[in-house]
Amino acid sequence: MRMMKCRLCGFPYLLSRMIRWRDNGTISFTMLPDFRMILLESEMMTYIYARIEEKMGVAISHLVFEAQRNAVRSAVDSLLDRKPLSLARLWISKQLAARIFCRLAVWLGCGYVKGLRYRPKRYGEALIRNPFDRDYLTAIILGAYESLERRPFEHEWIKLDGEEVIRITTTETRPEFSERLEIDLQPLKDGDRVLPRCPSCGMPKDLAYLEWYDEEGEIVDNRRDERMIIIDPYSGSAVFRELEKELGEDIFPLIIDAGKDYTRSRILDPRKMSDNGEEISAEDREVFYRKSLSLLPLWGYGNPVSFRHEEGRFEVVVENPFNKYLLAGYLAALFEAVEEAESRVIWESTQPSSITYTARTV
Repeated sequence: MRMMKCRLCGFPYLLSRMIRWRDNGTISFTMLPDFRMILLESEMMTYIYARIEEKMGVAISHLVFEAQRNAVRSAVDSLLDRKPLSLARLWISKQLAARIFCRLAVWLGCGYVKGLRYRPKRYGEALIRNPFDRDYLTAIILGAYESLERRPFEHEWIKLDGEEVIRITTTETRPEFSERLEIDLQPLKDGDRVLPRCPSCGMPKDLAYLEWYDEEGEIVDNRRDERMIIIDPYSGSAVFRELEKELGEDIFPLIIDAGKDYTRSRILDPRKMSDNGEEISAEDREVFYRKSLSLLPLWGYGNPVSFRHEEGRFEVVVENPFNKYLLAGYLAALFEAVEEAESRVIWESTQPSSITYTARTV
C-alpha cells in the first residue's frame, strides 16, 4: 500500500481522510471525534518519563507500557465495535486489518512496520525498523491486536536475516496493575478557531513543513530536522494519575519541571523578535506569546481562547487542554523565556474542559 501524498502540501492522502484537525484545538480520528491525538516531538515523552524516574529514583516504564497498550486497545475497540468496521474481526478480514495496522503505524511516524506472518487467535510477526521508541511501539502493536482478537497478547523480539522482528502470541492475562491504567476520555468543548487549510486535502497549511518518509516510517519537521509522531495523549494522563495516587501533589512539580525544561531548550529566544536584540517591549511580548500559543491547536494541545500579560505575570485560558501538567510546563517555559526568571504556575478550572493558567515570577 504505497503512500499517496497531497499534490499541494504533501500530507498522506489516506491519513487526511482518517484524522481531523478540529476547530476546538483538538486532533481526532474522523470516526471518533472524542478520541484525541496529538502531534509532538518523538523524544518528548521519553525525556519526561526519564526525568521523572531520575527524580523519583524508581522505574515507571511498566506503567507507561500498560497505559499505552490500554489507550490503543480502547481506540481500536471504539472503531471495531461499530458497523461496518466490526467486520474486521471476522476471520477472513483480519489479514486486511493487520495490514492496515502496519500502514497506520508508518503514517503516524511510529516507525517502519511490515507484517510477515499472522495466524488469527495464535500469533503474528512483523519486521520493525526505525521505531520512534521501541517499548512504546511494542505497546501500540499489542493494544491494536488485543482489540482485534479480544484477548491479551505477549511479545518477544527475534532476529531474522539481520532484521528485528517482533513476535506476538496470545496469552491468558495482562498484568494485574494494568486495570489501574485504563484511559479516561474527558468531554470536549466546541470551538470556533479557524485554521488555514490546504485547498486539496483540507489539512492545516501551517503544517506544510512536515515531511513523511515512507520507507523509514518517519514524520520530520524539516525546519528543525526534528522527528515527530502523531499519537494519543491518554497514556501520559493515566501514568500521571497513578503516580498522583502514590505520591500525592508532590508529583506535580516533577512533571511540570520536566515539561518546562524540555520546551525551554527548544523554543526561540524572544529577544530575536526585538528591534535591538536585547530589551523586550510589550509589543514584543504580545507577538511572542501570540505566536507560541497559536501552535497549540496545530499540535492538538488545546484551544487558547484568551491571554493577557504584563511584566512578571502571564495568564491564558485554554479549552480542551491535552494534559494539564505538561501544558503548565509549556506555558512556564514561554514565560521564563521572556522574563528570564524562575516562575510559578498555578491553574484553576471554573468550567468543564477549560483551565485558566497563571504564571508569575518567584
